[in-house]
Amino acid sequence: MSARVHKTPEARYPRSVSVLPADPAAGAGTPRVVTRAIPDVLPRPSMSQIPATSPTTEAEASPAGQVPTEARAEANGTRPLSVLEAIRRGEKTQGHTHAEVAREKCLLGTRDFQLWYGQTKALHGITMSIPEHRVTALIGPSGCGKSTLLRSFNRMNDLVDGVRTDGEMTLHGRNLYDRAVDVIGLRRKIGMVFQKPNPFPMSIFENVVYPLRIGGGRISKGDLGDACEKALRSAALWDEVKDRLNDSAIGLSGGQQQRLCIARAIAAEPEVLLMDEPCSALDPIATMKIEELIHEMSGRDSEGGSSGRGYTILIVTHNMHQAARVSDYTAFMYLGRLVEYGPTASIFQNPVLPETEQYVTGRFG
Repeated sequence: MSARVHKTPEARYPRSVSVLPADPAAGAGTPRVVTRAIPDVLPRPSMSQIPATSPTTEAEASPAGQVPTEARAEANGTRPLSVLEAIRRGEKTQGHTHAEVAREKCLLGTRDFQLWYGQTKALHGITMSIPEHRVTALIGPSGCGKSTLLRSFNRMNDLVDGVRTDGEMTLHGRNLYDRAVDVIGLRRKIGMVFQKPNPFPMSIFENVVYPLRIGGGRISKGDLGDACEKALRSAALWDEVKDRLNDSAIGLSGGQQQRLCIARAIAAEPEVLLMDEPCSALDPIATMKIEELIHEMSGRDSEGGSSGRGYTILIVTHNMHQAARVSDYTAFMYLGRLVEYGPTASIFQNPVLPETEQYVTGRFG
């Protein structure tokens, strides 16, 4: 079970972040802890809320048989490139994945996944596993490939001309890009909520049950009504619209429309829910309701543990506060590559790579 931070509104972060570059004066591979103050843009928790983590030195993180970067640089008398500099130069890099991820049960996964838009390569060798019944956040600067990766999981990118892929992307170990895969059936298993609310120009009721109507098979009116109520309750919208289900969905507020889209996405009972910046167009109150809904849908209990009955949620966000509040795991991406991936508490409080610490504390991006 991975470490978690209790997402209380008052307290989430320490005032400092520890990173572990090697100290050349003490010899290659010798770790030292450098503590840097975090700007006051992040709320602070009590120390009892911060899980104990075991920092990883570069020597421990390096694959067996490879000499750490600092040691190679010292031997050659050159300054090592940072991960981000190497990426900008187009050099091949390997993202750092924390050991806690491997201990989780994997539902979705990628192995050396690559994607091109025509001649432009957007994703470079992404290898990662998405834990079941957990919320995983994708963060990184604009244009780093977060949304492209997200949309690849239910093959929404198939609709874009000139897109081609290589490598594997799996659900329950089965390659999603196998020719035998039914894409429509895949999208029932992996639902999607877009950046801007997109209700259909029909009634609230018909919006919710639309996936069931096009899914094939005959469903009674009573069953449709039950499914509609269940989905709206799950999306925390039932009490607000139960007396006007036949009204047009276009008349709802922006926050209500986004929750309606979430209800529509879960009406077909998918295993996975993809969310592409679901709160970017919403006001703070509507954003808070969506975040509370994500917490409930993931199946987490009041202690932060998982009931094992929730959805597996993958969310793209530019909001560092939001990533910390709603997610169990966080993946930092840059220019189409995975840089660091691990428990959210570790990514924000004690990242392995200093570049990750610089991004989450707002020093670039």
